[in-house]
Amino acid sequence: MTTVKSTCYECDANCAIDVTLDADGEPVKIDGPDCPRCYVQLDRRNHPDRLLYPLRRSGPRGSGQFERISWDEALDTIATRLAGIRDAHGAPAAAFFAGYTKEARPQLQRLAHAFGSPNYMTESGCCFSATMVAEKVTFGYKIKTTSTVASNRTRCLLVWSTNPLGSIPPFQSHPLAAARPGKRLVVVDPRRTPLAEQADVHLQIRPGTDGALALGFHHLIFANGWQDQAFLDQWANGIEAFRDYVQGFPPERVAAICGIDASDLRKAVELYTQNAPAQIMLSPTATVQHSNGFQNHRAVILLSAVTGNLDREGGNRFFNDKVLPKPIELFDHCLKDLPPRVGDEVFPVWTRYWPAAQSMLLPDCILDGRPQRIRGLLAMGINTAMWPNSGRMERALGALDFFAASDFFHNPATRMADIVLPAATNLERPALIAYPGCAYQGELRYRRAVVPPKGEARADGEVFLQLGVRLGMSEQFWDGDLEASWAEAAEGIPEDIRQQIFASPDGVTVYAPAIDDLIDHGFLDADRLYRLRGFKTASGKVEFDAQELRAVGHDGLPVYAEPAESPVSTPELAQDYPLVLTSGARTRFMTHSQHQYLERMRRAVPDPLVEIHPQDATPRGISDGDAVRVRSPRGAVDFVARVTDRVKPGVVHCAHGWNHANINMLTDDRHLDPISGFPPFKSGLCQVELVREQRGESAGESAGRPAGKLAGRQAAA
Repeated sequence: MTTVKSTCYECDANCAIDVTLDADGEPVKIDGPDCPRCYVQLDRRNHPDRLLYPLRRSGPRGSGQFERISWDEALDTIATRLAGIRDAHGAPAAAFFAGYTKEARPQLQRLAHAFGSPNYMTESGCCFSATMVAEKVTFGYKIKTTSTVASNRTRCLLVWSTNPLGSIPPFQSHPLAAARPGKRLVVVDPRRTPLAEQADVHLQIRPGTDGALALGFHHLIFANGWQDQAFLDQWANGIEAFRDYVQGFPPERVAAICGIDASDLRKAVELYTQNAPAQIMLSPTATVQHSNGFQNHRAVILLSAVTGNLDREGGNRFFNDKVLPKPIELFDHCLKDLPPRVGDEVFPVWTRYWPAAQSMLLPDCILDGRPQRIRGLLAMGINTAMWPNSGRMERALGALDFFAASDFFHNPATRMADIVLPAATNLERPALIAYPGCAYQGELRYRRAVVPPKGEARADGEVFLQLGVRLGMSEQFWDGDLEASWAEAAEGIPEDIRQQIFASPDGVTVYAPAIDDLIDHGFLDADRLYRLRGFKTASGKVEFDAQELRAVGHDGLPVYAEPAESPVSTPELAQDYPLVLTSGARTRFMTHSQHQYLERMRRAVPDPLVEIHPQDATPRGISDGDAVRVRSPRGAVDFVARVTDRVKPGVVHCAHGWNHANINMLTDDRHLDPISGFPPFKSGLCQVELVREQRGESAGESAGRPAGKLAGRQAAA
């Protein structure tokens, strides 16, 4: 037996692991963090339904009928068909999509732009990026990235719709998951999470009303004189207009909008403001996956500025760039030489900050030709379950002239493909990893393949380089050599650090230059970087009234709007669909759709669940464990009922990531956030009904259980 060091990639935390190999070099054991996702890497490698050979569709799209072909035939077919689309319709008519895993994104993006297409897309069209863009527009820096890092100086933690016990490795042992003497805790969440049970105040809001709640916080802060006026006088742009606006959000109005008690709101604001330093702990998606999400998130994060908790130890720290690899994506070429990306036309603020096209528009592009016509698609880790109104996305894939995808397993997207390629797992492929870390500290590591790929699986990045070679660009694509591409990316790292990265499997810790800059200018406390650099915004200050947004026709203030589909904004619709639908709460037993087919994970969560409050379940004749049907204006999907008072009355929560019970068949694809293009995964309307035809079978059997061959790598983010 031998032990080899590597990193996990069951989420993108890149935790260090030790892989034990037997005498034949086959991995038989993995030791790493106490995380169930870590332990099932071998289950994926050895799964009987894993894709191991290139396939060509032999029946109608969606039929699941494929035949095995050689790699040469697969790659030649893809190159020929993509080139044919470019010759007939122009290179932008071909799109390139990256879901999970993310490691081969540089090679795929390079292929897209070298091919001549600006339309490289990622799952970040509905995950994470909107929080980043909102923070960049408002502060010039990211803060979400550092918001889940604990500080011993924090005296009040305001947890806004996130749950470390289900979403942040190492889960139970994460410092923010445990109570600490003397630290006050406020939780905002429609569900009563384990962290909410520890809270001094739990604000159990109606989904999608985060912005109104945050503006209610601001109203009380100014009314009581709890703002950091000295900071605002020096560093706030548009503060008077903002202060006037929040006067319209007194506690009673906010309580009515959000469905909370005004007294709880007052107590929460007092705890947050009177126990400094205070930190807001944020989710990458919970505040922004709404039709009003971008401005909601801005209203939330501005609390850190109003109270003087911005970029201070114990408050919300800026994220600073560290030593990074050299970009090999050719995005500069895209910006300078290629036509506009999909999304530039309608979401220019988002595309200004995010180096990709907006993937949520892909069904419109394919089916309606707006804002651009897409005719061909090359994708890795794609699953239609990532898109709202997923059935429409399936129809879109079926309408493409050509579609090729790589994955570990079949899923609803790969069944629509003309060519399906078998992907190597993280144990079977090399990668240069730049882990962002915290405010000033990050990590660089070069992970080598632990074992050869199973069957004929290949690393996604290698496949994209080989396609570049077949498209006549061999020199630009390192003659198809994946390790050579990572070596060039590593040239952006100082030589002494680079040598350590390649020599040490443990990686190298790197630090942001901002620390030295502050010290060199006489600031001995490594925070409040704005004292040295100001804010990287249009005004050089905190943008309470954002000039960038006004320039393209949006309101510069973080205005509140009702969710596009809600009991308030669409009362007629609510007569047929009276319950508020939210989705996507994390569990440590699943990263989106990646783990539903692994038996060890399914033992913990065997069925797709819909959480419904007893007040809503009883009049519908629904008991715990019943098979139920969730309906929305988009369709109906069967789930298993979990009757629980952990969810707010009038609200139901559906698990995401189940291919056979895909909640995004029901979510709205027409009311995207007007600034980011994000869909309202977390605030819509639905009805829940008992499935009457159960006839004695178990709820799990009635609702259906996923076959391994149907599971894929990426579902709704």
